[in-house]
Formats: sequence, C-alpha cells, structure tokens
Amino acid sequence: MADDELGPLPAGRHGFSREQVAHHQRERLIAGLASAVAAKGYSAVTLADITAEARVSRRVFYENFEGKEECFLAAFEALVGHLRELVAEAVAPEEDWPRKALAGLRAALAFLAAEPDLARLCLVESQIAGPAVAARFHDAVHDLIPHLQGGRAERSAARELPPTTEESTLGALVMLASRKVAAGEAAALESLLPEFAEFILAPYLGAEEATRLASSIE
Repeated sequence: MADDELGPLPAGRHGFSREQVAHHQRERLIAGLASAVAAKGYSAVTLADITAEARVSRRVFYENFEGKEECFLAAFEALVGHLRELVAEAVAPEEDWPRKALAGLRAALAFLAAEPDLARLCLVESQIAGPAVAARFHDAVHDLIPHLQGGRAERSAARELPPTTEESTLGALVMLASRKVAAGEAAALESLLPEFAEFILAPYLGAEEATRLASSIE
C-alpha cells in the first residue's frame, strides 16, 4: 500500500490490520469532507478538496465512496448518530416527559452551538447536498416525532391535537435553527433554549405552564 493511501498512518510496519487501515481512511475522508464543506460549502467542494483534507489518494476515496454525495451522507449519518447518543444520555435520568423534552433539546442545542461547522453541515448544507441527503435529512427530523408525541399524554384539554402537530412543530424549529446557522450565528443556538422549549411544550401543557417551565431554565 502506498504511503499516501495510509493517510497519516506511518508506512511500513505500523502494526494496524488491513481492516483498521480501511476504517481509519474512511473516518478521515468523512472528517475531510466536513472540513472542506465548512470552508467552501457543499456545492463548491471538489473531490480534490476532500482528499487533500483527509490526506489520502483519489483511489482510496473511490474504494470507500462513489462520489461526494455518498461521502456527505456518511458524514451526516455519523453526526446524526452522535446527536442521538447525546440526547439519549441527557434524557435518561429524567422521569417525566416535560423534563425529558427539555433535557434533549438542551443537549442538541449545546452540541450544535459548540460545533458551528457541524451545525452547518447538519442544518444547512444537508438540504442542498443532493436528493439522497435531503431525503435522509427529512427522515432524521421525522424520527423525532415520537419524542414529542409523548407530550400528548400530558394534555388536560379534551380536544385532540391535530395529527400534524409534531411535524409542524419540528419543521418550524428546524427552520429557525437553520436560519441562525446560515447567518453565521450557530454559537447563539444555545441561547434559544427557552424560546424553543416554550414552543415545544405549549401544545401539550398549555401556554401558561410552558412559559413557566421555559422561564425556569438556567
């Protein structure tokens, strides 16, 4: 294997198996794409940009991905998976739905605010990175619906909520967050926690209780 195909791994007797080398190269390509997209935007990024960031050859790229859209999709999946783990860890200690909702929202916003490049990849570039990625973005948002549906059991009002309540709520929040990130203000996402919390809780708990809980967030 040529040195450039090993990326930053030492050539020769580096002690890594072929499987470990392949995994390492794939991870570097995913990270390289994320860095290149952060610097130039998805539309302007070339294969040369990705391989330069990853420090691997073009041949290694094509051993892992058919093109940059597939590489972007892998990066998006890794990011969504990490966010899912962070949210699950945050909500686990909480006992009731309102606190679970707040804990999950806090964890997601805190991570995206701390990682503005990844926030852009997730919320902005994913919507212009081709049909496969756009569809996966839609699915990832749709996967959050059951987490909000738990709030229906908290309602005291007799009238049922419209079946599209959760989808509409998530769509509005994603749009607001995406605009913030697109404007270069990803670091301010965490400050939106009270506003977002009130927006999520209000359909289920009523405006007064939602405002009370949201205003109690430290």
